[in-house]
Amino acid sequence: MNPDKWPGIRRAALEIALDNGGINRFRSEKQQQREFRKWLEKQPQELLPAIDVWLSGLSDDDLQTVCGGEVTEADAILANGPPFTNQLLNDYFDEVC
Repeated sequence: MNPDKWPGIRRAALEIALDNGGINRFRSEKQQQREFRKWLEKQPQELLPAIDVWLSGLSDDDLQTVCGGEVTEADAILANGPPFTNQLLNDYFDEVC
């Protein structure tokens, strides 16, 4: 997979990893990105374009809220996103982060 593909989803995954200790002295950002790319290749590719565009359009503050903020605030923002965005982000947290 092209490492520059899906910049919005990649940005969200990095935010989740930073917020939850997924990058640390035992796991570098480079390793996290490698694991993210492998995981993303296994996701339903037909869902990714809309999710990526939407995540790319979020402000830094909204992205931080969606990826690591209080649940009701995150849900309010995610309500405007494409279907399965929340599921994709939760799956990344559960399976990779």
